[in-house]
Amino acid sequence: GVLKVDPAAFHLDYTTESVGLYLEAASRLRCPRLLRDTVLAPAAKELSSRRVLSLLERVVLYTADLDNSEMVFRDLEKSEVRQPPEAPEKAIDETTEDASEDLVTNEQVILAFCQVIQRLCARLDAVDFRLTSALAAGSPWASLEVMKAYRVKVDTVGRVNYAFQSVTSTMKSFFYEEEQPSQQQKQEWKEHHFSLHVFRKHIIESALNSQDAGIRAIAEHALEDVDEGSKGWSDDEGDATKTNREHYEVDVPEAICDHAAPSVLASLSGFVPFVDATLTPPVLSGALVRSLLVIREKEKARVIFEKVFVRSKKTQAMVTTGHIPVDFLGGVKSHRASSLVLRKLLSRYGTMDRQELCYLLGNVLLQEFIGEKHCMDLILHHSLVPDLVVYCRVNSRGAREAVSAGRFEFAPVLRLREVGEQLFGATFVIHNGFLPTADSSIDPLGAGETGSHWPVSSSISSPECPWDTGDLDLELLAYAPPGEAAMELSRKVLLRGLFRRQRAGVESDVPTVVRLWALGRWSSCDDAALVAEAFRFVTNSWKSLQEAKASARSAAVNATSADATSTPTDEGVHAGVPSATALADLMNQEEAIFGMFVELQYWRLQPRDLMTPWAPPQLLACRIAATCKQLDRENHDLSQQSAANVLELNRLRRILLALYEKLEHVEQRSTQSHQKQLEVMETLKSDQIALICCHESSNFGLSTRVSDWCLIGDSKTQAGLSAWRMCDDCDGDQIINGERQSGDLHAHRRWYR
Repeated sequence: GVLKVDPAAFHLDYTTESVGLYLEAASRLRCPRLLRDTVLAPAAKELSSRRVLSLLERVVLYTADLDNSEMVFRDLEKSEVRQPPEAPEKAIDETTEDASEDLVTNEQVILAFCQVIQRLCARLDAVDFRLTSALAAGSPWASLEVMKAYRVKVDTVGRVNYAFQSVTSTMKSFFYEEEQPSQQQKQEWKEHHFSLHVFRKHIIESALNSQDAGIRAIAEHALEDVDEGSKGWSDDEGDATKTNREHYEVDVPEAICDHAAPSVLASLSGFVPFVDATLTPPVLSGALVRSLLVIREKEKARVIFEKVFVRSKKTQAMVTTGHIPVDFLGGVKSHRASSLVLRKLLSRYGTMDRQELCYLLGNVLLQEFIGEKHCMDLILHHSLVPDLVVYCRVNSRGAREAVSAGRFEFAPVLRLREVGEQLFGATFVIHNGFLPTADSSIDPLGAGETGSHWPVSSSISSPECPWDTGDLDLELLAYAPPGEAAMELSRKVLLRGLFRRQRAGVESDVPTVVRLWALGRWSSCDDAALVAEAFRFVTNSWKSLQEAKASARSAAVNATSADATSTPTDEGVHAGVPSATALADLMNQEEAIFGMFVELQYWRLQPRDLMTPWAPPQLLACRIAATCKQLDRENHDLSQQSAANVLELNRLRRILLALYEKLEHVEQRSTQSHQKQLEVMETLKSDQIALICCHESSNFGLSTRVSDWCLIGDSKTQAGLSAWRMCDDCDGDQIINGERQSGDLHAHRRWYR
């Protein structure tokens, strides 16, 4: 602690020249009362704005070794965050120390410094109040007080007041001696850049000054590996034109950010509201989110996370490492990167806590992400999903029975089983029923006779899929999704498992087979290939049952032969006949297997599939009866169809006859019309010849007798009126068939009849 001085002993003469020295001494001595008295002295109020800025920079620098992390965490435990007093005057007037104490607490010193910084910032003119690296040289809480005061100054001072204070500052410079400004212009930052500088500075310094030698070595090595482009930008004061800091910010090495202490992040969390998340470098973005999570501001951290997630690889990696809660992914599920992060999380299922895995699968994947296309492509289609289904199924066996028996400590295990069943149903069709690929060259049941889908052999080969190893049990098919595609895959899986169990002699008893058989819903199966495979399996079961009956009879005969003098037992066993209990059991099994036959649509089978001695005769009789019935029905339908066709043909014949009669009538009328047309044409020709003669007579002024005219052309074979021409040339030329010929005019003026 710091020795507390009696307030009554203070008799100081403050002047404008000495007030700065007293304030600096009070800062060194860590004396709250002296700090307050000095900053409230009348001489301190008379200082110019530039001298106040100089004092403020020195006071901030003296706060570098004061840590308020204990205060922050204590306030977190009380679920309330300490805020600096909004009314400095009232806080200064009230004495918070107890005179009976001999030591001053760290909290009182920090509170006094905060009040001094607030008072000095309030006395600064807006034109002199600039955010520089000198105001960030102290502790985070001191820089935060400067930032808050700057925000108040900017919000309250308008453009007019800004210009007025500029004039006032100029007038004061004539009457007060000012320190000569440095030749190098100080850099002025915006709130965003100032906050990032404070973040970066204290995170790096905390790693370099860590008590852990390993962390110090990691930090030094990380700083050595920083790119030259990052080293070229300095946080110190300098020419702002060298680097455009508004568009580029130097980031923090990931190794240093990973080892940042929670106390440091908690002390820096107050700068987050002043930072523009869209302009923050990737690693510092993760530090912003983590600092808010340290002080339990989860909703604010979620907002920052959603803004920086897409472009910040560090933020994405912090989700996988557990520094950021996985439920934040729900807010960014529309981005493809969220599915990549979720898949990376799920890949750690082997080392993950069961409750966390259940939350990831049941809530995040199957509720929030299931509707996104990138989730379907990147997660549900990935080879990781079958491993997750197998893990959930294998590690939760017996959980349902244990919980039913009252052992509720297995409830998390049961939850894991239920989530695995949901994941199985959501991805069953996507992964082809978790069956091996179609091009697999390994025979799942060994080399031998094969059907359409599954081979039938007496040997068992190495397993190819979880169904073969037993990691996935056939009871899981009850959780397959509805739909014809899923049902077809379920039947394939069921037959594959039943054939394999039948050959291995495991879970091949009739009650178990009948219970599993119901999962196929065979009464609705119309795939002939699947029905044939199912029929083959049931015939094998029927054969096994007949062999069991024969073995029972043989055992009974052998027992009777061994003891020829024995009498019937109490169960009524006769010579060579099994006991009543065994016989009833065999009959029940035979009835159950026969019921499996009945569920199949065996009329879809080919005749070669029925050529087996291990099918019940009733089934064959029903098959023949059904075939005959179907043929009779088809014959009846054909007869009815034939009669209908005959009637239709007769109707068409009548229609054709009527059309033929109409056609003959039309032909007769057509002939008559043709004859009338010829007569009309002859009449027209005669009339036109007469008109031609009259016209020619008028042209030559000669006699109008017809015999005096010459008909040009062939008068015996008249093809039309166009073949007749008149000799209207004065020189006696004639035109025959389009050619002009000379001759005597009078020689051609004759009429040929």
